[in-house]
Amino acid sequence: MDRYSRLQLAELSGVAARTIRYYHSVGVLPKPGRAGKEAVYGRDHLERLRAITTMQARGLRLDAIREVFEAEVPGDGDWREVFDPRYGGDTGTGALLDDDALTELLGDRRPEILDDLQAAGYLEGVGAGWRVPEPAMLSGALVLYDVGFDIALSGVLRKLIRTHIATLADEMVRAVRGASSAQYDGEGVEVDLDRFRDRFRAAAREVGGATLVEEIERVVREH
Repeated sequence: MDRYSRLQLAELSGVAARTIRYYHSVGVLPKPGRAGKEAVYGRDHLERLRAITTMQARGLRLDAIREVFEAEVPGDGDWREVFDPRYGGDTGTGALLDDDALTELLGDRRPEILDDLQAAGYLEGVGAGWRVPEPAMLSGALVLYDVGFDIALSGVLRKLIRTHIATLADEMVRAVRGASSAQYDGEGVEVDLDRFRDRFRAAAREVGGATLVEEIERVVREH
């Protein structure tokens, strides 16, 4: 089991130790365990800090982030994926692979790119296996690698996609919430998104993916 001191947790997460203490006080980070007089943190604390950082980058305030973590989980899924990339995709918190499955996925690329994939956050070691936080992003990175992009560059592209999609999502939700009853007569963005989550996902993948490809082709032609 992973165990960290507060300073180790700060170093791994990039969040200052004093900020970690503050997060305890406002209720967005669980209290640490104890080993004698020493505070002891685990993998869950590290994952929580990474999620907090991600959500803050997307414009959520700490009180909203606390509500995300405290939200009641629907019986058929978790609507927190709207705010937190850890919950995205069909695999919930990402895919778990044993070492043989990872070797099959990476093929003869493995020795060349394994370290780079870990450094870029596409893979995380979990015991004797691996966690893939965003399977679709990893698939994209492998396609780009095969056509000549190194993993570091695909990591930059991944961050660009995340950043701009997050901004777009914020603008779209604001537009729906600001619409008059003549334009939107649903029960509410959160209610409708929860109820029709799978249909929204399918439509977003089809429309968003096709649109991104078309726009990339346009830019390449124009420049």
